[in-house]
Amino acid sequence: MTVERLLEPGNIPTTLWDKEVGVLSLPKHLSEIYVDIVESKGLRALGEARPGGDGPVGGIDKRSTDIHFAQAFDGSVARALLAILDPKSEVGSTSNNFIRVTAGGELVLTDAPCGAGAASFAFLTVLAELREKGVLPRQALKVKLVAAELSEFAKEYFGEILSRLQPKLEAQAIFVEFELLKWDVTCAISTSELVKASVRASSSKCSQMLVIANFNGFLMQSGKFKLAKPQLSELFRYATGDESFAVWIEPHMNRATDAGGLLPAIFGLYSGLRKLIRLDDKELSSVKPLHQTEAKFTLPLQPIFTARVRLAVIPMDLTRTGL
Repeated sequence: MTVERLLEPGNIPTTLWDKEVGVLSLPKHLSEIYVDIVESKGLRALGEARPGGDGPVGGIDKRSTDIHFAQAFDGSVARALLAILDPKSEVGSTSNNFIRVTAGGELVLTDAPCGAGAASFAFLTVLAELREKGVLPRQALKVKLVAAELSEFAKEYFGEILSRLQPKLEAQAIFVEFELLKWDVTCAISTSELVKASVRASSSKCSQMLVIANFNGFLMQSGKFKLAKPQLSELFRYATGDESFAVWIEPHMNRATDAGGLLPAIFGLYSGLRKLIRLDDKELSSVKPLHQTEAKFTLPLQPIFTARVRLAVIPMDLTRTGL
């Protein structure tokens, strides 16, 4: 079934998507800040030595965080950008959900694990650029960003990038308040604190978007999914509400998308919410759970070169039934 697009591919600015060659460009303000931080931290040589494929998984220590930031942050931004813009119309309702919750008013955006902020900042800066180019109207949007991450070093990058982005966002009537938490998905207490923060940020007028990105390495490759499953279920359950959506973003790789992989397991958790959300068993059975696409993107550190980004995504409608 063809989804009617709220952001038609033909309306995507060439500053973000060059349809002639099929290449994405990161939003300019985010790209400039990323390059500046990489250079100021002495990480340019490391960034330019990026490996092929989807890049390093990352970790909680400083060295692992620096490597991931220098070699994979831009790819993570590009992956989220591909989900939002969907220039090939291959990711189902993902783009439409983003357009709906960012139209104006108030939005609670929960990003966990946020890492250095690639997914959140892709969402916010692509919205700013679409507004700047006149593609979307510049209506006041108050964003309450609840971000959670285990690595203290990644949180430092997150805070620095956001502080530098805020003036650029405010120029497009996007006003961001944020809370940055330490979160361990295997810990029930830690997850309860995250849930309480998201609930505190919410009001009856708020749209909600839960973003979970690039978690396969930790959950599956490190064997943590069984410990994390109850906490992930809690996170989904409390994310349900009026005008509420979630999106799970991963690199498209067989170990994440095949039967027994992370993403089929996540759709199982989503299906378990059938008593809360407006989709019944029949509707859920007709939902295509997993969408895949890929594209090239221009490397911010080496703009004469491109790299390939592969996306696997599950968009989830968490709007409550009203029961």
